[in-house]
Amino acid sequence: MMDAREKLKMLIREYGGTQTVFASMIGTTQPTIANWLAQNQIPEGGIAKICRALPDVSFEWLTGQEEMPRRGYQDQSAKYSGAEIAGQPYYSRMPASAGQLEMGHEDITTERIVIPGVKTTAYFPVVGNSMDPTIQSGDIVGIRRMDGLDRIRPNDIYLIFTRDNERMLKRIKNINQQSPYLTLYSDNPAYEPFDVMKEQIVGVYKAVCIIRSLE
Repeated sequence: MMDAREKLKMLIREYGGTQTVFASMIGTTQPTIANWLAQNQIPEGGIAKICRALPDVSFEWLTGQEEMPRRGYQDQSAKYSGAEIAGQPYYSRMPASAGQLEMGHEDITTERIVIPGVKTTAYFPVVGNSMDPTIQSGDIVGIRRMDGLDRIRPNDIYLIFTRDNERMLKRIKNINQQSPYLTLYSDNPAYEPFDVMKEQIVGVYKAVCIIRSLE
């Protein structure tokens, strides 16, 4: 039977890849996760956090009351047999203010994030406060690629890429199909709306979820 340390390491691998990302997902801190690993014990409060954040992880499996792998467990052998690896890439070096999402050499990803029921293309950390208080610096945002501007829904938040290698996490409140421009809005009132030419936009990703530490 797996002990608490082995189970926690498995969860970290499958849900986020690092202690920091996993801690943010369940609403705690990286030092707390490290302490659980060192003590080879997940306290009652920690078990409750995990079960609330990860519905496919059972209380019985975490507490050793059942030996069968929890629902959703991916056999490690499958990762090396050509099977699809679970989760979406986390671009830890991809702030919202620079570079290309589509696999530039500066964008290193060795981690993946799994959130059951959420369909995303990738995850990235936010730098800057232009979307405060909705999205804050240090948050991790999950995004999903859109087929084109005609699929945009007014007032939602999107990550916009331009031909000038800019990326902007902004709200789009309305779209004038006749206008050659798209107006982008920040939630922080200190930032004024501004226009970008539609022909300069090369990629649009909808923000679908936010991972934020509660501590």
